[in-house]
Amino acid sequence: MTIVTRRGFLASAAVASALAGSGGAMAARTGGALLLHDPGLGAGQRFAARAGALGAASLALEGDRVRQVRGLLTDEPSALFGITRRSDELLIGEIAAEAGYRRVALVLHRAVGVMVPICAPDGATIGTLARLAGTRWPEAFAELALGGIEQCEVVLATGAAEPALSWVLVRSR
Repeated sequence: MTIVTRRGFLASAAVASALAGSGGAMAARTGGALLLHDPGLGAGQRFAARAGALGAASLALEGDRVRQVRGLLTDEPSALFGITRRSDELLIGEIAAEAGYRRVALVLHRAVGVMVPICAPDGATIGTLARLAGTRWPEAFAELALGGIEQCEVVLATGAAEPALSWVLVRSR
């Protein structure tokens, strides 16, 4: 169990907001955050829908993932935010590591409502936010990716958690 102090939480929130870029318009330009999702997952569809409502796009993973991700990384995004299956998370993580990215957060969402965050120290807030958001995590994750708390919307969470993985990779060089 990770103990998060108030100072650590606020510092991590500032880091997460900085990683996320400066808004929806930045996501499509070089250096901004890149959002990816598995269109076959309900959580991925919700993540993409919320990103769209905020004026940005989450790209669907389709076809040859290796070619698609390598092509996307040529624009050198500052961070990658994704909601995918484990196989895509592993593959994208390997491709991104070769391009100089490192994982700061991985959150395993299970259908039984159990959430398991695995975060580096600079991604600890992401795990905390995932716990607080509960079943509304896909939408909150899109809000975080596109600018942090000023984008947040108050909506009651309903339904069960959907099995998926959410993750954040950042440029290390």
